[in-house]
This record gives sequence, C-alpha cells and structure tokens, in this order.
Amino acid sequence: ARPAVADADHRRHPPSRPPLLPRLYNNIKPPSWLSHGCDLHLFKEGVEPKWEDPDCEAGGKWTALVPKGPSGKAALDVMWLNALLACVGEQFAEGDEVCGVVVNVRAKQDKVCLWTRTAANEAAQVSLGKQLKAVLDLDGAARVGYLVHADAMNLDRKAKDRYIV
Repeated sequence: ARPAVADADHRRHPPSRPPLLPRLYNNIKPPSWLSHGCDLHLFKEGVEPKWEDPDCEAGGKWTALVPKGPSGKAALDVMWLNALLACVGEQFAEGDEVCGVVVNVRAKQDKVCLWTRTAANEAAQVSLGKQLKAVLDLDGAARVGYLVHADAMNLDRKAKDRYIV
C-alpha cells in the first residue's frame, strides 16, 4: 500500500488513484494487436453501440479510413488513442451530439468511427466531421464520410454517405 500524503494543513489523506482512462488503456490490447473482424468501442454511459439504441437511432457515424501500408497499424493505434482522448476529454464542440467512438479492425480496411445522436442536424454533423478529421490528424485530401444509421439499415450496402468532409 502507498503511504498517505499530507496536505498544506498537515492533514493526512490516502493517495489518490490514477485516472481511469490510462489504467484501462494500458491494460487493453491496442487495435493493431486484434484479429480481423474485431471491434473496440467506447460510448457514453447508458448508450449501447448499436443502431437500435434510443440515443443512436436518429443518428449516424463519421468514418475515417486508416491509411494502408507499412505504417498502417501504427497509424491505427494513434488514431484510436486520439479519438479516445478527444471523446473523454470532451474536445468536440458539439459534445452532446457524440454517442461514442469505435475502431473496426478489418482485413480490407481498418476504420475509426464517431457515432452521433442526430443525423438531421447538418451543421453539427459537418462540424463534428471536421473536428474528427483534425483530431485524427488526417491530411486535407483524406475523405471522412457520414452514414446515417437509418439509411444503412434500410439500404444495406447501397447506403451512401450523407455528408463528406
């Protein structure tokens, strides 16, 4: 056990615990270590990572493709960490719109996605897409698209991005 520490008034307090996110992040394998077909997600308390969740059903997701190549897996880990920190650190201006963040590890293309609450709020969605692009440190030529959950459910693979930044 760690010793108690004294404050300026010389009262003794038990040492504080380290913040939760670093403790969790340091004990979870990074996405680059996961098998194809695996997902990791971090959502707000009470929100489930599924289209049918009441907080998600009217929303959609921004999807950023992770660059392929020899540095692709390292980029995946950095993008995932940056997305986590932005969500937990409430770095998105429209934070109430954010439901959570997901990383998809796939054989063809890894992805980092930001799930949001209200697809119809175009101004908020476009702003979030631009912020996500900045958080993930994507260059100007990179394309980030917003797919509405209802479109994905109804049109399956024929669904197209509603917004693109």
